[in-house]
Amino acid sequence: MRFCNVFLISILFIGCQCKAPGSGKKDSSKQKISINIELEPQTLDPRRARTLVDINLVQTFMDGLMRVGKNGTTTLAVAEKYSISEDMKTYVFNLRDTKWSNGDPVKAQDFVYAWKKAISQDFLSDYAFLLYVLKNGKAIKQGLLPSSMLGISAKDDYTLVVNLEYPAPYFLELLTLPIFFPVNQIVDQETPTWYRQANTFIGNGPFKMFDWRHNDSIIAVKSETYWDESAVNLKTIQMVMVNAETGLKMFQSKELDWTGSPYSSIPTDAIPSLKNQNLIKTDPFLGTYWIRTNTSAGPLRNENLRKALALAINRNEIVTHVTNSYEPATGIVPTSMGLQNIPYFTDGNEDEARDFLQQAIEKDNITLEDFPELTLTYSSDTKNHRIAQAVQDQWKKALGITVRLEAVEGNTCLDRVSKGNYELAVGSWIADFRDPINFLEVFKNKLASTNNTSWESLNYQKALEETYLAKNDKDRMDGLKKSEMIIMDEMPVIPIFHYTMLHVTNNHLKDVVLTEAGHIDFKWAYVEK
Repeated sequence: MRFCNVFLISILFIGCQCKAPGSGKKDSSKQKISINIELEPQTLDPRRARTLVDINLVQTFMDGLMRVGKNGTTTLAVAEKYSISEDMKTYVFNLRDTKWSNGDPVKAQDFVYAWKKAISQDFLSDYAFLLYVLKNGKAIKQGLLPSSMLGISAKDDYTLVVNLEYPAPYFLELLTLPIFFPVNQIVDQETPTWYRQANTFIGNGPFKMFDWRHNDSIIAVKSETYWDESAVNLKTIQMVMVNAETGLKMFQSKELDWTGSPYSSIPTDAIPSLKNQNLIKTDPFLGTYWIRTNTSAGPLRNENLRKALALAINRNEIVTHVTNSYEPATGIVPTSMGLQNIPYFTDGNEDEARDFLQQAIEKDNITLEDFPELTLTYSSDTKNHRIAQAVQDQWKKALGITVRLEAVEGNTCLDRVSKGNYELAVGSWIADFRDPINFLEVFKNKLASTNNTSWESLNYQKALEETYLAKNDKDRMDGLKKSEMIIMDEMPVIPIFHYTMLHVTNNHLKDVVLTEAGHIDFKWAYVEK
């Protein structure tokens, strides 16, 4: 979701339940809801799911070893129980007797098959890097080892053994993500495109797909083969794909029960009025909106220029007057994750910004009059455009620098950034799981598909890698903080704000689980009588 579209991508694990006061009684005849997902999913293959739309839909139709539970914490799902070795590198999972929506049993071999295929060198998956936590995962993806050497094996049909490359305290949380879900091996081999149509889609989750009208709607119905069927109350979830403005109108006319985050958005202009009426709900969101800098060519190779640009931005002004929401960001990791005790720099510090600019032009042996025009590229939507205009004005006022705005279509922006064909580019990152390392590893290697700034630092890599072997939580968090300080000192990416989720909801809809990573689960949801 991540690079140029605010809501592309992508997670976990301290969640909230969306509730309102009421009788709590359920009317079985009215267990049907309608929600706005805004966009056609790019893929419902769990091994390829990348955007928040994709991830949330896959989690609606499928189950992994673990799931985010009703209370927002990681809980058992297909796994009935598990054990962990003393060195925290070997996990043994005992599976429940569960079924696919076509009636086939879900076996340990389905997990082995899915994970090994996703990590194979010729399989394209943006989230394959999460499998690097498995023994030999990275070497297999790089083509140095065969996928048969991945740290996963089926002892029998209902016993799964997993070996890790290093201890990962967040591993059980990772298992709630689609990249770690099973895939029906027989179906995948006989019908490789099974995930593209309703009549071929096979899942093992609380809901099954009834209908999929591409670019229009998806209908999910309660699955009678789900292992925890008795916990599922909703009979039907209708998902429409309309823009933010239409979604809000449909909610106001009671055609929708939910519109806004995490599936869609709320029109920026409508936010103040909805807040005044106490109609809009706000939830924490582990995401950061930032500006990438291309450090490989041109004036942005100079870190003093990057610092000048970062300090000249008045984030408080942007979140107050432009976005009408969010939290100013002076680091790449959301403050709720506990790394940043005090800001790494002062927001809107024009004097210090001008000092860094002066150092930059002296180093490059030019004058301010000769300073070249910079270009800021962004995905063409109203919110991005307004933010880009505000930043452009602030840079002109504080530094005297001229910045040209370049709005392009979303996929074009992604392509340009991934190829390094830009100077400055608006983007974002939404957590895959609730741990700071998920933000920090984005920039560990300059060739990583998540980086796209050409920036790399041996000190940064060393600091991150030391956290893998930290002996206790304090040492690990200290190492993660040191890593963030390094990246903020060299500023390959300029943070603007940390997200919050905004949505409007039918107050009679209860027990919806919504995590800080933007994962929404209707497994336990019901409509109050």
